[in-house]
Amino acid sequence: MIKGIKIHQAIYYGFGILFMKSVSLIMLPIVTFYLTPAEFGALELMLSFSNFATIIVGFGLVDGLYRFVGMNDNPDDEKMIIANFITLALIIGVMSLILGMCLAPFITSFLTAGITLFDMQLLVIMFSFEGCIAIPLAWLRMKEQAANFFVLTTVKVIIQAFISWILLRQGYGISAILWGGLISILLLATTLLYIQIKETGLNLNPKLVPQILSYGYPLVLSCLAGFALTGADWWVVAAVSTEHELGLYSLAKKLATVSLILMQPFCMWWFARRFEVLKNLNGKQNVAKMTSLGLALMLCFATFIYLLSPVALTYLIDANYKNALIYIPWLLVFFVIKQTSELINMGCYVNKNTKSVMYIDFSTAILAFVLCYFLSESFQVFGVIASLIIAQVYRVFSFFIISQSKLKLHYAWLKLVILSMICLSIIFLMPRDFNLYYQISLLFIALIIFCLYLLLSKLITLPSRFSNNKILMKLCSWA
Repeated sequence: MIKGIKIHQAIYYGFGILFMKSVSLIMLPIVTFYLTPAEFGALELMLSFSNFATIIVGFGLVDGLYRFVGMNDNPDDEKMIIANFITLALIIGVMSLILGMCLAPFITSFLTAGITLFDMQLLVIMFSFEGCIAIPLAWLRMKEQAANFFVLTTVKVIIQAFISWILLRQGYGISAILWGGLISILLLATTLLYIQIKETGLNLNPKLVPQILSYGYPLVLSCLAGFALTGADWWVVAAVSTEHELGLYSLAKKLATVSLILMQPFCMWWFARRFEVLKNLNGKQNVAKMTSLGLALMLCFATFIYLLSPVALTYLIDANYKNALIYIPWLLVFFVIKQTSELINMGCYVNKNTKSVMYIDFSTAILAFVLCYFLSESFQVFGVIASLIIAQVYRVFSFFIISQSKLKLHYAWLKLVILSMICLSIIFLMPRDFNLYYQISLLFIALIIFCLYLLLSKLITLPSRFSNNKILMKLCSWA
């Protein structure tokens, strides 16, 4: 049994992360009502560039924080370590703001006509502050201050959504979304930095800083390579198709991304604690069990989104976006494979050297770009998606082989294969002609089947207070 799992903490993280990550999804019906597919595609193109810049600004500091604090044996050093991380985040944020403002005119010239220089400058300010809020939020998760995490992220989302909605109604278009994001990030950054600096202060340790940067720079390079698999596809799609088709693809990817968002509460809790769990009694066994559970949850969530997507496109999204449905199942396959590689790669992060991660991600990115070059010209959007899927399959096998050589873990592969077959069986039951009542019924049936399977297969272990329930214990004994 893994110690330290608290249900109320998981609930707080779950809602906090879902609100923070899904604000764009919550606003999706409103945004698609006020923006044409071409404008929506331009917005997503800008946000993909922001994600690219955020990787550089973040400089692998969050993963470094997990590693240096999680593997630290002296609790007295924790505040000193976090003080160094937050100081580095601030320095990098200021440098990125200056450099981004200088390069904004040059970058704008390469984007679509619907993006102005002012929009790009708003975006620069946004991603410059992203790194500054990532470290304090990670610290809150590590210290299990879930209530504070929930309140801060929820208020940020409410402010962002409200400002965006008001400005969209006033006809500000793409700028409305950017203003909403910028104001909410500035408010959250100010609050978090005040709390963080008051608690830990600022510090630059000449001995520790080089270790942090040495740990972080391979992760930045690997994340940039990983961005080629999750963000640069917008750029390729924009080059090989129309702006309207880019908008449809953007919407499809946005809906498919819900499967990853649903995984965030588990991943953000688990990634922050997995090194501590590894050090404890039966560490390898518990790490393998929790990783297997994460893989199972991803399969379930992807199936749910596939079943829900026709409902969302029919009742929530403007009719101009209806053809986006054809891309959703293949993007879900891509995200399942991607999440698998993120969960089974722990062995590559155990040592202080993370260059193996960089090598795998760079080779994967090169493979993806080569495939895109050959497939996108003939198959357009589907060629891009196929390239991403093939490259991610290569990435999964590479991570698995290298990670297992450094940290051998026994995952529940047979149980996961059976669950995959169950998911495919449910998908094949979905009718070609949309029927709301049948679709909702199928969702409830899938929910019941998944819950029963996770319990019977013991991928999820019931808390001790349920141990006296004879019916549940009898069911579990049949597994």
